[in-house]
Amino acid sequence: MTALPVAAPKATSLKDDFFTGLKHILAPALIGAGLGGAWQAYALPSIDSVFAPNPPQFALIVALVLSPLMYRILVHTTLERYLEYSFGFAVLALPLLLVWLSGWGALFCGMYGILLSWATLSMLWGRRQLPPFSYGIWHAMGIDLGAFAGAIVMYNAIS
Repeated sequence: MTALPVAAPKATSLKDDFFTGLKHILAPALIGAGLGGAWQAYALPSIDSVFAPNPPQFALIVALVLSPLMYRILVHTTLERYLEYSFGFAVLALPLLLVWLSGWGALFCGMYGILLSWATLSMLWGRRQLPPFSYGIWHAMGIDLGAFAGAIVMYNAIS
């Protein structure tokens, strides 16, 4: 009886882990925090409309529009599969835009649920090479959470 060779998983270095965390966990959260915080501090006080998006909605809309650029910077050096990334981003961002309209329920679905999912995915996906669609979903979660946190910080800073 012959034994079949088993390929060991590719070992990642600390440097690879750092850059993965920086590109796929920290950068989307900081982009969301910047967009959400800026919207909270500068736009919401001057807008007198009930139809104005809240900070997570604003950050998700801007990031969706700029998703080809985000793909180019955060995922890959070429734009050959940016539509797949944009579609992955939109699959989560568009439902989240509606969830954030629902009031208090949005806090549980749009923040707590996404936080648990994002933390789980960050632990599971951090050492894998993923398709652009998966990176789009992962980055949409980071931007949503970052925008929520950035808006809270800016609200407290200007109050």
